[in-house]
Amino acid sequence: MILYFTGTGNSKFAADVLAEELHEQTISLNEVMKKGESVTVESDRPIVIVSPVYAWRLPCVVEEQIRKIKFSGDRDIYFVVTMASDFGACEKYCRKLCEKRWFAFKGFCGVRMPGNYVVHDKMPAENAAEQILKAAVPVLKEIAAHIAAGEMITCPSGGMKNAFKSGPVNRAFNKFKNKVDFIISETDCISCGQCESNCPVNNITIERGRPVFGTNCIQCFSCIHRCPTEAIDIKGKTEKNGRYVCPEYLDFKSKMVKTRSR
Repeated sequence: MILYFTGTGNSKFAADVLAEELHEQTISLNEVMKKGESVTVESDRPIVIVSPVYAWRLPCVVEEQIRKIKFSGDRDIYFVVTMASDFGACEKYCRKLCEKRWFAFKGFCGVRMPGNYVVHDKMPAENAAEQILKAAVPVLKEIAAHIAAGEMITCPSGGMKNAFKSGPVNRAFNKFKNKVDFIISETDCISCGQCESNCPVNNITIERGRPVFGTNCIQCFSCIHRCPTEAIDIKGKTEKNGRYVCPEYLDFKSKMVKTRSR
């Protein structure tokens, strides 16, 4: 069973590649969070968690779901994280989660995907994003082969610098992550409600045709990236950085096949 969390689609893409290779089902943690219901996951095969890293660790909401979900059956668990550059000491904290839930930790691996932290970085051009995704597919297939064989998966670990990123820096990120000042363009907003429906933590409601933001933002920024008219901004910090939404894996694979056949 593959459980994934995603903001812009990178981790869903990765989960879909793994699911195809392993002939497994996927469960969207976004939907689990949004419904807020108690969930039981039964599987006679290993659990695979696929998630982005936020400030060099799993997002708090993902860690929370791993602690809350009732798992039964196979207790082996793998972690595959998507990242723009590195994952810090994220593996260390995944191991701790396993110890608390009595999982058998079967490994951790990071996969480079197009960057999407729109507050600080310019989003990759379509061609650049395609090349990164193209390079990620064989890496994911190799990971799937190890999982299918019941083998450990590993990634090179970092030193003290990575421990600092996933420790103090991550704590600072989580302390201030909710303090995001969203700005809505009165002329560009078309009241479509996509921001509300895409927010995994129900932090957005539509009132009088306009999105209203609560205080539970986790900085997945799905609302910003998926707004069809780019009407959402953060105090001018994202306006010039572009937007990014990862293509569906099946669409991407079909496009690559067509490209090769020309």
